[in-house]
Amino acid sequence: MSVTQFADLASLREARRAQAAASRESGARESDSLPTGRLTTKQFNRHLAHVLEEQTRSAIAKYVGDVHPTEVLDLARRVAKLRARYVATALAAGGASAAPTKAEIEEMRFMRERIEELEYALATVREAIANEVVQVENVIAD
Repeated sequence: MSVTQFADLASLREARRAQAAASRESGARESDSLPTGRLTTKQFNRHLAHVLEEQTRSAIAKYVGDVHPTEVLDLARRVAKLRARYVATALAAGGASAAPTKAEIEEMRFMRERIEELEYALATVREAIANEVVQVENVIAD
C-alpha cells in the first residue's frame, strides 16, 4: 500500500500546483485535482480545507467583493441595538406586577433568535476579515 508522503501543508500545496498545471492542460478544474498517489486521511482533510478556502475566496470575490467599513460597523450596531432592546424588554417583563404574556414571551424569543443569528453573522464576517477572505476598503493586513 503506497501512501503519498507530505511533511507539511506547503509540500501538499506544491504537489497540488504541479498536478493542477497538468490538469489545466487536460481541462480539469484545479480545485478538483488531487496529488497523485494515495493520501492519508489527514492529507485529504488538509486538501479539503484548502479547496474549501479556495472556493470560499472565489465565491466571496464574486458575490461580495470589497466591503466598505461602514457595512461591518452597521452590522455591529444592529447587534448592539437588538441586545439593548432585549435587555430592556426582559427588565420590563421582570418588573411588571403580572407574569409576562405568551405574546411577550414569543416576542422575546423572536428577538433572542434574531440576536443570535446576527451575532453569528457578525462573528463570521469578523473571521472572514481576520483570515483575509473578505477585503475591507482602506484596511490593510497585519
